[in-house]
Amino acid sequence: MQDLHRLSIDDIVINERLPWDIIDSFGRLLLSEGSIINSRAHAKEMVEKGMYIKKSLYTKLPPVDRSRASSTSKGAEAVAIAEEPSVLHSINVAVQRLGVLFKQIQKFPDAQSSILEIVKLLISAVNLDEDLALASIQRNQESGDYGERHSVDTAILSIIVAKTINKSDQEIQDIAAAALTMNISMRDLQERLHLKKDTLTDQEKIYIRNHPIDSINILFEAGIENSNWLLYVLLHHEHEDGSGYPVGNVKGEIPQNAKIVTLADGFCARIASRGYRKSTLPSLALRDIFIENKAHVDPALAAYFIKALGLYPPGTFVQLKNKDIAIISHRGGDHQSCVAHSLVKESGELYAVPVKRDTSLDAYKVVEAIHPVEADVHVNLQQIWGPLARL
Repeated sequence: MQDLHRLSIDDIVINERLPWDIIDSFGRLLLSEGSIINSRAHAKEMVEKGMYIKKSLYTKLPPVDRSRASSTSKGAEAVAIAEEPSVLHSINVAVQRLGVLFKQIQKFPDAQSSILEIVKLLISAVNLDEDLALASIQRNQESGDYGERHSVDTAILSIIVAKTINKSDQEIQDIAAAALTMNISMRDLQERLHLKKDTLTDQEKIYIRNHPIDSINILFEAGIENSNWLLYVLLHHEHEDGSGYPVGNVKGEIPQNAKIVTLADGFCARIASRGYRKSTLPSLALRDIFIENKAHVDPALAAYFIKALGLYPPGTFVQLKNKDIAIISHRGGDHQSCVAHSLVKESGELYAVPVKRDTSLDAYKVVEAIHPVEADVHVNLQQIWGPLARL
């Protein structure tokens, strides 16, 4: 019961879709997210019997008529989501909260504070363990719908790169907020495109090309007036050679902070599996971004991204020289000194528990990265990263 919040009649908006799964005190599903209660009498009856949601979500969901002060007074509670810190739990809650916010941003009395609380949650997760936060981009894809998950992934990588460049706290906050909200206008389309197997229609292409402008319009209407935040959203598909959209800006016209969001967006999109293709290996994604499409990007940022990620980012499956299949768990000074954990022996037998390997040693050198489908092994992240990987 400690993790649940009991709803009152004031939390239910009649004839509007519920933004949460409603459960009873035992955790059994009563109404799915998106369901509609169409009479106050029915709502009152259900509330009296007991309607609950996860407490961590409720702190992010001020009803339409709740005062601004009431919304912001729970800010500290919203960030403190668990007694014991967990990188993955924080990231997953951020994904859930972002999804709820995207669906009804116009109803939030202070949308900007709500988004910035999610930013703080992610910055806290990154500060706890950057390697695990990076690993979550590849190994924690089932935590939510693709649109929110991708935005959170992009924010995580953007935060880590911005820290590598020694950006100020305010800049990191603006960059992460832009990453979270860059696609707010095309959430539903993103879900369809994620599963799409045929080519884009002309209408879809127009929608995609216009989405940066549409996104800043939604944000502005929701009360976001931070000019840097909005600018980074507007420019997150611009390229150095002027081939981007929607403005067609060129080198010298695109702030570096916007470029960080652009490159993080592109990298995270490439390494995520789609309905029409399997994921791209991180090393190939980096090559695609910085070599194959070098006219599009600022070469000064390449070194920072490679330093932040490594050739084999945490979460990457690899084959070691001793024929083990392993997962990269921690970055090193270079790609030859990272830490891996062996999962599968050369014989195909699973290790009882992952075995830590120093890849700077000749016997455990990384031979190559391999696709998850080729690794064909389930990873218990908590066995590698401990309580910080608690879900």
